[in-house]
Amino acid sequence: MIDFHSHVLPGMDDGSRSVAESIKMMEASLDQGVEMIVATPHFFPWQEKPDDFLARRDSAINTLPQFSSIIRAGAEVAYYDGIDYSEEIERLKIDDTDFILIEMPMTIWSRRMLEALHTIEKRTRLKVVLAHLERYVPFLKKSDHLDYVCENFLIQVNADYFCNRWTQRKALKLVKEGAVDFVGSDCHNMTSRPPNMGEAYQTMEKKLGIKSVCAFKDKQKKFLEGGQIYER
Repeated sequence: MIDFHSHVLPGMDDGSRSVAESIKMMEASLDQGVEMIVATPHFFPWQEKPDDFLARRDSAINTLPQFSSIIRAGAEVAYYDGIDYSEEIERLKIDDTDFILIEMPMTIWSRRMLEALHTIEKRTRLKVVLAHLERYVPFLKKSDHLDYVCENFLIQVNADYFCNRWTQRKALKLVKEGAVDFVGSDCHNMTSRPPNMGEAYQTMEKKLGIKSVCAFKDKQKKFLEGGQIYER
C-alpha cells in the first residue's frame, strides 16, 4: 500500500509539529499496511525559494532515519500564475519519478489554468498529478471541466473520500471508471487528520472486491517504483 500524499515531516508546514508526532504517524501508517509514504509538505512559492524549501525538507527527513527506506520525498506545490514557465519546477517532483503533485485553487478553473498544466508537461519530463481532486469537483462541474481533467491528468484522491459514508459512493465510482491513479491519506496529525489509508482500502475491498483492490495497488506500486510517465 502506498500513501501518495502526506504531511508527516516534522515542522515543515501545518502537518506534524514534532519528531515524536511524526514517529507516531509513521508507525500508525505501517500498522495499517502502508509500505511507502510520499512526504509532500506544502510548497508556497510566494513564501520561500525552492532552495530553502528543499533544505528544510532534507533536514526534516534526517530526523526520521529509522523510516528513511519507506519515505519518498516530494512536495504539494501550490498552483500560481507563471508556474508553467518556472525554471525550478522539476526540483519539486517526487524523488526518482516524473510526477509532480500540484494543489489547485478552490475556485472555478479557467482554460488558461488547464493550459498551464499542459505546458508544464510539454516543457519538462513531468507528469502532473492533481492533489485531492474531490475538493474541486463542485467547481469542475460548474465549468464542465471534470471529464476533461480526469481524462488528461493524473488524479490523487484522499482516503477520507472513501471513509466518509456520504462520499464513498462517488469515490468508488471514480475508481471503477479508472479515473483515480493514486490515493493519499493527506494526514497532518494523530487527532483531527490521522493516517487512514487502512480504512480507505478496507472500504474499497468491501465494495469492489479484493481483485480490484490488488490491481489498483499493483498499478500504483509499478509506476512509482519505475518512476515513469504512464498512460491509463
